[in-house]
Order: sequence, then structure tokens, then C-alpha cells
Amino acid sequence: MTTLKGLKGTAIQFLDADPVVYAGSWSSGGALNTARGELAGAGTQTAALAIGGGPDRAITENYNGSSWTEVGDLNTGVSQMAGAGTTSAAFIAGGNNASTNYSNQHEQWNGSAWSETTEIGTGRSNHAGSGITTGGLIFAGEVPGSPSKLALTELWNGSSWAEQGDLNTARYYLAPVSAGSSTAVIAATGQTTTNVTNVESWNGSSWTEVGDVNSARYGASGSGSNTDGLIFGGEGVALTESWNGSSWTEVSDLGTARRSSALAVSQSGSSGITALAAGGITATTATEEWSFPSGSIVQEGDMWFNSVSSALKVYGTGVGISSATWASGGSLGTGRYGMGSFGIQTATLAFGGSAGSAPYTRTNTELYNGSSWSEVNELNTGVRNSRGAGTTSAGIKVGGDPSNVVETWNGSSWTNVTAMSQAAQQRATFGTSTAAIAAAGNASPNTSVESWDGSSWTEIAEINTGNVGRASGGSPQTDALVFGSGTSPRGQNESWNGSAWTELSDLNTGAAQRGASSTGSTNAMAFGGRVNPPVTANTEVWNGSSWTEVANLGTGRYAGAYGGSGNTSAVFAGGSPPFNPTATEEWTVTAAVGTVTTS
Repeated sequence: MTTLKGLKGTAIQFLDADPVVYAGSWSSGGALNTARGELAGAGTQTAALAIGGGPDRAITENYNGSSWTEVGDLNTGVSQMAGAGTTSAAFIAGGNNASTNYSNQHEQWNGSAWSETTEIGTGRSNHAGSGITTGGLIFAGEVPGSPSKLALTELWNGSSWAEQGDLNTARYYLAPVSAGSSTAVIAATGQTTTNVTNVESWNGSSWTEVGDVNSARYGASGSGSNTDGLIFGGEGVALTESWNGSSWTEVSDLGTARRSSALAVSQSGSSGITALAAGGITATTATEEWSFPSGSIVQEGDMWFNSVSSALKVYGTGVGISSATWASGGSLGTGRYGMGSFGIQTATLAFGGSAGSAPYTRTNTELYNGSSWSEVNELNTGVRNSRGAGTTSAGIKVGGDPSNVVETWNGSSWTNVTAMSQAAQQRATFGTSTAAIAAAGNASPNTSVESWDGSSWTEIAEINTGNVGRASGGSPQTDALVFGSGTSPRGQNESWNGSAWTELSDLNTGAAQRGASSTGSTNAMAFGGRVNPPVTANTEVWNGSSWTEVANLGTGRYAGAYGGSGNTSAVFAGGSPPFNPTATEEWTVTAAVGTVTTS
């Protein structure tokens, strides 16, 4: 056992009381004079501009921290544009106006009036902006034609626009996070063919992918900087997430879900950022203000010693796992069991399955956005008891009954590709659309394992215990977990390191056709399953060495669609019994304060 001073590399404060959790709250602010949506904003929480908005509004209003006042109008009314700056020097660019849906419009505000100036290079709408009148940035957006989503970035130097390095993921309806900078910006969420969690950071010349948000969405707004920020709202979403420079944490929701609201940003040292949300896609005058509590703020991973209680404390998501529970989510459009699936809690694809009546194998494909399911393009071949790997923008479906057809998903449609060597149902599958592994199943021999390289399958090292109904999880081909079984004792658990399988500690409750959520061999969840014949609601989390039982599913079931991100977020939909289930349950762990013990 180490001493406190032996915890090298970890900064530990000695405090008389636990610090305030990194969380703020929204409160009502003064109402806009004119209701509108899809408007732009600039400034700070106490000195802001709400600019334009639909339909084709030229109105500009100034906020003083308590009330809005109308000031000079735009020369051309516009909505869905980018905006940035201060109450004395702001700009808008692009958008939709009465003459065009993809405008090159660029106007600048000098504190009292708007003036038209050099147009942007590529007319667009539903993009994002950052900076000031002498140095600005616009990025992403929508244009006519196919592809309609932009990755294009343009930089303003005070006199002209020039194309810069593209985003890695083209999109529109995204949230910008920056403190008036054109060299340090965050681009978060948005929509490609589906809602995305992608986040990218701009360093003045190029974009780099950084930590994804927890919930995919489009039409969110942003506030703060590239090291300390917020995103909030989105289509049908009130969710707010905070950014600490490396990861996102869910914090207090907006009072009202809203999309494409005006926003203002302010950085305020240790008290965290402030933000303003005004208007929204549904024309409204409502304004909300975000603020943090006073005092020391604790963030994910922080550790301290409480000298009053003589306890070493830590704050993090992992601390909250033991107290987390399952909650109801949106219902499937078509109830069924025996589905294949892949993705995360807020972006899951469920495909195929059976609904207990003819046709007994289904082609249905549904997409989950974290709150509701929607029908998308169907499989080419109906199937049940298939499995999948990947994301909602790029995945693969393997095996099933009655077909050995393999199909890949590109975010909008399915394509038939090379079949596996052996037909099998319920093969434990993990990886990506171009680098996947399918193990076991009801093939003969059922210990067979095949690897996919994007074009063909290759047989590789066999699993130690093969069987039908095993669950799996893991992002890369080199780090994964396969667990559960259709044959007693049903709790088998093995890890894959890229070349060999290793038997590990069994599940506490062995079962077949369990739901699974995993990021690799050291972080996983198992939930539900069939114990021949009983059905279990059991949920267990894996920490790399052992399984721990946590809160059960609301309803025991097996053979449902599932997705997740390790043991902190998961979704389980459909399944059996009964034969036409639509119910969805979600597992979400929030960060908490815990006491570090010798265990």
C-alpha cells in the first residue's frame, strides 16, 4: 500500500471541505423584443447581440445583462448564418435570405450600424463562425448539390477571405466553441447523414479530432474556449455538456430544448464560462443564462484530501457506476427480437430481426439518436440473429439466419460484400467496417474466428470456448472481450489481444444473447440474456479483472439491439419476450465524488 506522498504524478490539494462539482445552471433572462429562430449572436452574457433570424429578419437587438433593446438593422435580412464578435465590432457571414438560400453575404457591425463588405468565397448556410471583425473564421455548412455538406474553412484577415484547411468530417448545423478567436476553436456535433458526436479543434491552420461529446445532435450552440467550454441544446434537446480541454461532461439541462439559438460567450477564470441562449428554431423570445457557483470547482479526475474528514477524495464518472440505474428511452418503430446492432448510446443502428409473425426475418433498419428511433434504408436481405460492428456512419453486418450474407453500412445505405467462409448465427463481432472480427456462433466448428480487412475474410486463431449466443465488445481488432454462452456454465469470458485468446474471470450470471457495451478488454458491460429457459435482467460491469453486479434492467430480456461506450453508457432495445417488443432502456453514469479506500 502506498502512502499519500507516494501517489506520484497526481496533484492533491489539502482542503477543509469538498470543492464544488464542476456544474452550473440555467436561469431565465430578459425576453427578446421579436421572436425568431436560427439567428446569430455575438458578445458576452452581459453585453450581447442577437442578429437576424428567420424568416429573413434584419433585426438586431442588444442585451445589457437584463433586457434587450433594438438597434440598427442588417442591410439584408438573413437566417442560418454564422456570427461572431462583440457589441462594438461584430460580423455575420453567409446564410439564407430572400434572394438565395446559400448567401455569400458578409456584413460588419461598428457598434451602431451594419455595413456590407467583401463576400465570403463559398455561399453557404447552417455553418459556424468565430473571431472578430479583423480576424474571423467560418467553417462547415450546407450548399446545393451532392455532396451538400461542407468541410470547407475560410479565414478573414480584415480585408479578404481565403480557404484554409478542411475539417476532417464535413457537416452542417454544428456548434462553435471559441472565445472570440480565429486560431483556437472547437467544432462540435452537427449532422452528416446522421447526427454525430464528432469534435475537432482548430489551431490556426488545421483541424484535429479530439474527444467526442456524449450525445449526438444537430443545431446545438456553443460557448467558451477550446480548453473550457459548453455546448447546449439542439433539435429536440435541452442537454448541456461542458468541455475541459480533453473530455465532455453532462451538466444541467436548458430549461427548454432549443435549436440554432443565438449565443454569447465569456471566459471568467476559475468561475468557469458564462453563456446566453436566445431564440431558437421555434420562434421564441425566451432567453436563458448559464452561470457557475462560486468557489473551487472540481472536474473529472481531480483528487484532494479532506483534512476535516481525513479522507482522500476523487471525482469522476467511474465513481458513479455503482449507483447508476436504467431508464426508459424512445420506443422502436417496429418491435422485434434477434436484431443485429452497432454504435453508442446516442447513435445506435438496429437491423434485421424477427417480429414473431411472417415474414419471420426482417430487413428493417432503425437509427437511434439518444431519444428516438427512426426508419432508415433497409437491409438488402432479411435476417435474424445477425451481429454487427462499427458506427452509425460506417458499420458491418455479419451472419444470421437464414443467410450468410455480409453487408456494410455507409451511413445511409447497405451494400452486399464478401461472405464469411462459414455461415453462422450469433457470431460475437467487434471492430470497424474495414477491420472486424467474428468469433464462434453456431458454425461447425463453433470455435472458428474470421478476420475482415475491408474486402475479404481470413481464418485466424480459434477462440478457446466456442458457442452460440456469445456477446462481445471492443473497438479495435487488437483489444476486445467476448463473454456469455448458450451452453452451461454460460459465463465464459475471453479477451483478444490481436493474436491470441485468453480466458478470464467468468460472469457472475452466465447467459446467452446478452446485450454488451465495451471499449476494449478492460472496460465492458453485460446486460440481460437467456439462462435456458429463464430470462435475466442482470447487469454487470467489467473492470479488467472482475465482474461486479449493478442495477438490473427494468425488464429482463435477451436478443435485443444494443450499443454503448464501456461501462458508463449503454442502450438496449427490443428483444424477447414478448415477440413484438419496442421498449428501449438507457444506462447513463454521471460523475460523482467518492472516497479512495485501500480496496
